[in-house]
Amino acid sequence: MAIALKNQEITSKKRFQPESGPLTGLVMALGRGLRSLTVETVRGTFEARVAKDIRQGLSAELEEGMAVRLWLRVKGGKIKAQLVVPLEAKQVVYTGSREACIWVCTSKSCCRKGGTELLKSLRQAAQENPDVQVKQCGCLGACKKGPSLKMRGDKKVYQVSPGAAPDWLSAALNRN
Repeated sequence: MAIALKNQEITSKKRFQPESGPLTGLVMALGRGLRSLTVETVRGTFEARVAKDIRQGLSAELEEGMAVRLWLRVKGGKIKAQLVVPLEAKQVVYTGSREACIWVCTSKSCCRKGGTELLKSLRQAAQENPDVQVKQCGCLGACKKGPSLKMRGDKKVYQVSPGAAPDWLSAALNRN
């Protein structure tokens, strides 16, 4: 795999031991059940275990060849990915699509406060209307308020209960 950087192409096959903290790279392989990721960076390739609490949310988001930002914890010879953010996910907001779109935060904090239930109820309500897309996303920055959602064309992040899903779908449709 090659990574383009400042008009240079860098290919790395060697394995290396990263340090704790943030790191950007390409997902080369997904381990069984998303238990591990093989990531290639400019400095080399490494394999990291994925933290249990983020596996479920990542299973639908990650695929091989995708650019990611990882926050690692390295202890001894073990590398653990505490947080994995697909970098392409940020581009979804600016697709230019005319459909109504609602993003629901599925980060750890929002899921504890009902984010997964909100996502399910919005998707159920959206099945009746093909003009609305409901997508999951990473942290929207309103962790204390959660569960959070954001609508296309609006800069605000809203705190929403799962029972209010139909109201938010009609609001998203009226917005477009």
